Amino acid sequence: MRSSAPIRAVFFDLDDTLCDTIGTREARARLAFECLCQTHSELDRDVLVKRALEPRDEPRSAVGVRGVLMELGLLETAAGTAALEAARYYYEPLCLFDGVRETLAELMGSYELGVITNWESEDEQRRKVEHLAIDSSFRYFIVSGSAGFEKPDLRIFEHACGLAGVESREAVFVGDRLDVDIAGARAAGMRAVWFNHWGGSLDGASPGPDAVIGRFGELPGVLARLSGEA
Repeated sequence: MRSSAPIRAVFFDLDDTLCDTIGTREARARLAFECLCQTHSELDRDVLVKRALEPRDEPRSAVGVRGVLMELGLLETAAGTAALEAARYYYEPLCLFDGVRETLAELMGSYELGVITNWESEDEQRRKVEHLAIDSSFRYFIVSGSAGFEKPDLRIFEHACGLAGVESREAVFVGDRLDVDIAGARAAGMRAVWFNHWGGSLDGASPGPDAVIGRFGELPGVLARLSGEA
């Protein structure tokens, strides 16, 4: 364990850390291709959905709606744009991981809380947290598209700490990806907690986390230990 400086701020990744975005892939792809097939009846929705869900080399990544539209040569068309937007703004299937709401409520009394998320549109990410009804939990909301840097660039983490008025060693970042979340936070001098809810393993290529949790409810105890309070 590294520095035991008291923790003043805790930042979170959004997608697949606070909410299960990967779990909505099929529902979003189905809606997108239902939309597409209204103007391209020669296409088979189920075949397109299956292709969108095919995995890529990167862990937990898939071809996706955008990838399928690119393969079809329809990404830049009006029909392709409508299909992509249907998927992007379909928030109904999106849900929090177990224990997130309760844990955030517990942490609010002790720490400054914020989100650091990679996404082009800040408006879209804010809509997600509003749909999830956790927007009031966060004082700081940093989106790469607005900040000008994206994880794992250490500058987005430094920017977040600056907004919160804390030193990097007084902040913790919680995320699900070793290469983007953990590596970036560690490079910025923050402590990092890996939310390994998906059963991943340390890859040896990325800096290791300061702590690992499998359930969100473990986080308060971990933060206390990292602060040297337990």
